[in-house]
Amino acid sequence: MSATLRERLKKCRRSFTSTCTVAKRLKVDGDESDFTAQCPSDSSPSKDSENNAVEDRTTMEASPSKQDISASDNHQEMLQEKKRLLKQVQEKEEHLRRLKMVKLYRSKNNLTELQSLIDKWRESSQLLLHEIQRALSSENKKISLTQLIENCGLDEKLLRYSRAEEDFDT
Repeated sequence: MSATLRERLKKCRRSFTSTCTVAKRLKVDGDESDFTAQCPSDSSPSKDSENNAVEDRTTMEASPSKQDISASDNHQEMLQEKKRLLKQVQEKEEHLRRLKMVKLYRSKNNLTELQSLIDKWRESSQLLLHEIQRALSSENKKISLTQLIENCGLDEKLLRYSRAEEDFDT
């Protein structure tokens, strides 16, 4: 055994004694040797048990770095999952807010009454557009309903206007 290995073994010696026989394979300076430790009857640990302690400690020191890497990866994944879930919660809250607004509007306003008011507005708008068209044609300014609707900025669908027929659908 090399002197540096002996020094390392002395520095990391454990106060551990076992009552059983342990077979351990230990690499020393690139050569593989089989060591079988038998527990002595006295309280001092054998060299083989010291070798076992060094190997166990080396394994324990190497594994935290892998654990640190996997822990940081796990932490990153957890943060991404948290962000995704927060975004989903915000979307669901916004959807819920909209649904509550719709429910509020429906409870405040009678839908049949609203529909009758919309129909009245549509009829009066159509009559008004016809009267404006007649008034302009009496002044010798011929204007179509399509031009009039476009100039006023009205929606043809709300008025139920057909461009092809140049008239209102009833």
